[in-house]
This record gives sequence, structure tokens and C-alpha cells, in this order.
Amino acid sequence: MDKFTIKDIAKLSDVSTATVSNYLNGNYAKMSPNTKEKLANIIEKTNYRPSTTARNLAKNENKTIGVSVADITNPFTSPVISGISERCSEYGYKLVFTNSNNDEQKEVENINRLLEEEVAGLIIDPVNPNSNTYQRLSNTYTVIVDRQAQRSIIDTITTDNMKSVELMTQKMLDAGYTDLYFVTWPLSGISTRINRYTGFKNATKYTNDEHLLTIPYDYELSDDDSFTQTIRQIVTNSHGKLGFFTMNSRVLQNFLKVTQSLNYTYPDDFGVATYENFDWMQLMTPGISCIRQDSVAIGHAAMDLLKEKLSTNYTSEPAPRMKTIPTDIIIRESF
Repeated sequence: MDKFTIKDIAKLSDVSTATVSNYLNGNYAKMSPNTKEKLANIIEKTNYRPSTTARNLAKNENKTIGVSVADITNPFTSPVISGISERCSEYGYKLVFTNSNNDEQKEVENINRLLEEEVAGLIIDPVNPNSNTYQRLSNTYTVIVDRQAQRSIIDTITTDNMKSVELMTQKMLDAGYTDLYFVTWPLSGISTRINRYTGFKNATKYTNDEHLLTIPYDYELSDDDSFTQTIRQIVTNSHGKLGFFTMNSRVLQNFLKVTQSLNYTYPDDFGVATYENFDWMQLMTPGISCIRQDSVAIGHAAMDLLKEKLSTNYTSEPAPRMKTIPTDIIIRESF
């Protein structure tokens, strides 16, 4: 069979086409776990993708781009949206965006709503790029930014997370730091966090996770919380030149709140560097060494790629591509 249809999937699964449609749209409320698992397996084995014909017709008539972001409060998000918006204005498209608030089900609902409004294309900063909902989106009208799926099926724009962290960590090693720790939110299968941690381990050659410090996503500082106690123990017991690399700016802020509460200062008690660059880091005394990612350029690249897709009349599903936006290493006096 050259191309499977929704009817073929329903027949192979021994369910109705409505059930298959509900699955593809992420509506699992009235679906048994066995049915859900069976459909997932069959769709993966058959590599089923929805027909692109209707979308090719619709995208030539609608001049609206739908954007779904994982977390509007993330400092990374605003400049990405700004970059997308700039390109939309240049290309004559309108932009509507939704916020998933780091809720995977909310993300599914947002994407469904945008599709119901028949937007010309989608740009998604995903909560979970491995969600089944991406199985039904076509690579002819969708672009993902930031987080990568384990099995890529949609074009993705990202930064060189792994290599840039490896380079920054190496600079800390070159500066004599022999006892380094990676501070992060829970890795939770999220590609950006995992890739940054992998870059850290590539440089340090650590073979286990003893130098991985996880801070809760909703962390609140207190005198006796476990993270504060851990930092106190590390600084007290470290026998080498101690340094920390933080996964992003918000992790850095929480980390510095802890060290300040313990009356530790950088670079006297420890060195520190982080992923992401914001103006306030330069205003710190001393300034914070960091990896600058060009979030506006990510937005530009995402819309440039989507515009290319919307100008192409596809006869089949295009193979997924990965575009990496370069970063800059900024060295200040924090280590």
C-alpha cells in the first residue's frame, strides 16, 4: 500500500474512523488505554501521515500564522515571537499566538484550535515534541523551535546547545576549575536540557551524575530546603577550585538567591557561568559569563522556513530538516 488513509488505520485497528480522528487530535477522554496503545503502534508502523492536499489548498488563501508557545513567561519566548512577528510583517502575514503554560494537554487544545481556524501554517515551541499530536501535523506547514523530538518528523530550528556548553565548560576548566557542577531544572527528557548537560559532561569527562544538581521548576528559597543544604555542603566540602554552570537564566537567578542567602560570593567562593544572556547579567558585579543565543534570529529563521513551505506545492511529505542557529561565548569576570 503506497499511502495509508484514516480508513485504513481504522480497519487495521478494528476501531471507527471517529476513534482514529479523536486519537490524532489528542482527545483520549473516552478511549481505553489499550485502544490508545494499539493506535499508536499501528500509526508508527505504517508511518501514517494525514493528506497534505487540503492543507496545500488552504495555505494559499489564508494569510494568518498560528504560534503555540510552551511558556510565555520564559525570557527566551518574547524575542522569538518578536522575530516571527517581524518576518510576518515583511511577508504580509498576520500572527496569532497561544500559550500552553507548560501543560501538554493545553498545548494539544491550542494546536487544535489553531487548525480549526485554518491558519496557513504553524510555528510551535513545544511542551513535549514527542507528543502523539505531532504525528498528525504535516511538515508542509509546520516548524518547531527550540526543543527537538527524539524521532524528528518536522523541521526544527534550534541552537548549538551541546557544543556551546562544551566550549564554555572547557573555558572554566582552562581557568583552573577542577570541581564543576551543572545546575538545571529536572531533565525530564527535554532536549535542550539534556543536550546542554551532555556538552558539560563532554568537557568534564564525568562518567556519572554526581555533578548534576537538579532544582525544582517551582523552587522557592527557604533556610532549610534540600537544594540550599546541598549547595552549603558542596561549597564547604569542595577540595578543588569550585565552579557552577546553570542551564538557563531563571535557574541562575534561583541559584544566586541561594548562594547570597548563604553569604557566598562569586568569584571568591566559586565561579559561575550560564546559558542565555540578558542585560542584567552585564550589570552584575562582576558580570556573568554566558552563552548568548540569538532568540530573535530563531524567530526569523522559523518564519523564513515556514514562508518557504507555504510557497511550495508539495506532492509528498518532505523529509524533516534541522537548522542550528550559532551562539556566542561571552566571558566576563564571574570565573
